[in-house]
Order: sequence, then structure tokens, then C-alpha cells
Amino acid sequence: MDKTTNSTWPQADIKLTIREFLKVYQKNPLAMAKLQSLIESQPALKEGSHHWRPTSEDGREFTLQRPHTDNLPYILAWSQILIDREVLCAINLDQRKQAALYVTIDQAMYAQDEKLYRLLGPGQIPAELNIEVRNGKSVRLTIPPNTLVIYGKRSMLL
Repeated sequence: MDKTTNSTWPQADIKLTIREFLKVYQKNPLAMAKLQSLIESQPALKEGSHHWRPTSEDGREFTLQRPHTDNLPYILAWSQILIDREVLCAINLDQRKQAALYVTIDQAMYAQDEKLYRLLGPGQIPAELNIEVRNGKSVRLTIPPNTLVIYGKRSMLL
């Protein structure tokens, strides 16, 4: 069982920020085409069950919701799971700051030596992530400001 310190997600005060992110994202035809292609190729994104994911700055204290401050960018992290396939998604809603944080993944789906691979996101983020034993299992994400990233198993690469 994932250990968390707070189970409510997301706060009502970030709904406007989410809407603004989506408006900007939808105005980028290339980004939308890549996302659409990924959705069409990954059944978990369309039909999978939705799971909010706990995050941690230090890899020790994980929470579903952490306060947004000037020092901490606001991150939404979730998985879409269909049968034995998990697709990890995260958005950095901060307009200025890059985020680096641990995100919990489904513990039962991965061996300790497995990796997750970038399915969507800019080239400057890692192409692969090591799975670590933290809060069950987790990966360390680096997310540029105002960016959506998606990771999955190697077999999911387009």
C-alpha cells in the first residue's frame, strides 16, 4: 500500500491553473498531434483506471497533495492502468520553475531493475527512468515549466 500523508486531490484553487495550462497546450498543433497519436496507441490512456500518484521532493515523505509555494512548483501526477500496463503522466503547472521529484508507481507491476521510458515530453527530459524502492516503487521525474510528460514500459514505445 502506498504511504501518503494526505488523500485529497486536487484542490479547488488550482482548477483555474489547470484550465489555463490546457488552453495553452491545445493551441499547440504539434503537441496535440503527438498527444493524440499516443492516446490512440496506448489503450491505458483511453480505457485505463485513473490513479492519482503521491509525490516527494526528498524521496522519503510522499503526499498526494503538497502546498504550492514560491519554492515548489505545483505538479499533478497520475497513472492510467489497464490490466498489466501503467502509463505515468505528470504536469508541471508552474510557469517558471522546473520540477524534480519522486512519483510513486504501481509496486506490483515492476521489477526493481526495470525502467520507464519517455512516451511524450521534450527532448531535454530523461529518455529513461530507473525504478527505485521508495514508497513501494517510484521514479524521479524532471519536468520543465508548464509541461506534460508521459512515461511507460519499453514495449509501449511508438
